[in-house]
Amino acid sequence: MVDPATFRRWLFRAVFVALCAVVIFGKMLPLSAIPRVVPGPDLIFAFTAAFIMRRPRYAPVGLIVVILLLTDILFLRPIGLWPAIALVGFEIMRNRSTGSTETPLPVEIFLFSAVFTGCVLINALILLAFGLPLISFQSLVLHVLVTLISYPLVLLITHFGLRVRRARPTDVDAVGGTL
Repeated sequence: MVDPATFRRWLFRAVFVALCAVVIFGKMLPLSAIPRVVPGPDLIFAFTAAFIMRRPRYAPVGLIVVILLLTDILFLRPIGLWPAIALVGFEIMRNRSTGSTETPLPVEIFLFSAVFTGCVLINALILLAFGLPLISFQSLVLHVLVTLISYPLVLLITHFGLRVRRARPTDVDAVGGTL
């Protein structure tokens, strides 16, 4: 029989995959024939960051890499560039969030803002250095701003809708380690 902590961990991993699948499917749908002026937020990065900052074990590295590689393939981006850059950013957030159980919300939002902006800039610089097609600077700034503005909404959805909350010091798994 499966212990409740393991079942809950795998259940939230499945929820994370389903959430990413819904976001990918939503981005692929042709919702209008008119081109967008404002680019949409990077919800996969935002939800992954929210899961990592709340419960790092719900979003393991292998799962994140598979999802981000799949998005690179489906959206015809250079395969592996964004997953590599984003993974470094996620690990920075994971290391920052594992030390304390209660990071204040403004600090968490600032950390997300700094990491996401840095990842987008590094991605743009690498694309520019290799002469690959790059979106305009205005679109890049709008993409970052829209994602930063949507992050508090993502936090509300993960906290109240999905019930992904920070681990308390009293939470332990089956082998005695903290969740």
